[in-house]
Amino acid sequence: MGTRTWALRLSIVLALLVCGWAAQAVRADEVILKNGDHITGTITDAGGGKMTISTALLGDVTVNLSDVKTFSTDEPVRIQMTDGTVINQKVEQGKEGEVVTAAGGTIAPQPVPLANVDKINPPPVKWAGSVVLNALYNRSNTTTTQFGAAVGAQRRSDDDRITFAGAYQFASQKVAGATTTTADNWFLSGKYDLFFTKQFYGNAFARVEKDRINDLDLRLTPGGGVGYQWVETPDLNFDTEAGLAWVYQDYTTEPTASEQFSARAAYHVDATFWGTNLKVFHDVQFFPSIQNVGNILLLTDVGLRVALTKTMFSQIKAEFDYISEPAPGTSRTDVTYTLGVGWTF
Repeated sequence: MGTRTWALRLSIVLALLVCGWAAQAVRADEVILKNGDHITGTITDAGGGKMTISTALLGDVTVNLSDVKTFSTDEPVRIQMTDGTVINQKVEQGKEGEVVTAAGGTIAPQPVPLANVDKINPPPVKWAGSVVLNALYNRSNTTTTQFGAAVGAQRRSDDDRITFAGAYQFASQKVAGATTTTADNWFLSGKYDLFFTKQFYGNAFARVEKDRINDLDLRLTPGGGVGYQWVETPDLNFDTEAGLAWVYQDYTTEPTASEQFSARAAYHVDATFWGTNLKVFHDVQFFPSIQNVGNILLLTDVGLRVALTKTMFSQIKAEFDYISEPAPGTSRTDVTYTLGVGWTF
């Protein structure tokens, strides 16, 4: 076989490769920004005012949905509108602030305002959460042992939200042969939120806890109320809640348990700053008694979390609890600082 034949075959192979690459390049989604920039790739998802495009050269590129002029897709995409309508077909570029449903789909060609787009290719509803561990082990003139664990999980759909949390903390010191336990407490909590609108929801919750050092055998606080989700984005979440609760407390040193109805006010906020790995969070639950004015229970925490890898992080947290009528001989306030490492799932 001559040199010319080999050269011809090689040319054909190269031409096929180039054509295949060109075909792949042509077959792609295209996003046009209001500043004139074009991004070519695959639109993976959009939600919370952000759109993510997977590109061959730059990887995942995230832009503000408000900065998108229009876009087109090579394959059908699932577009969820703010009124609950779902479109599942290819779209073509339209006027500024619009896309147009492509011909051949279940919906005839018509403009779709981007201002009415809530999500694109929303991920399946699943559980997400984290596990945090902390420990201190010291053997010297003073023997110190401390360990703790905390877990939190949440499942969020368009209609509801389920949240679980729990933690355990233990610490002891041995000085001159005498061992003293300085911390031994745990809690479990659960909450269900049912969204009536995109932001307004009703809830039911319960929390159970025990603190041996503060002579608390059992505290049970079930209740319910309403809440409002002011902001819910990947970088910022803020909600407030109000309602009623039943507070049951049984102290080791008291002959009988106490129980009373209380109002409840609460809020949660977490924020990731400037797209960095730094996240702060703050939670407050306030239970003022309805039956006994001046009798209050306050549970609050504030923390800072720094992502180390995609799933691993370090965390520092301060917890402050206040009970106006504690067990005799114990403090009204309880402050705990923890430094730990955790993993998301």
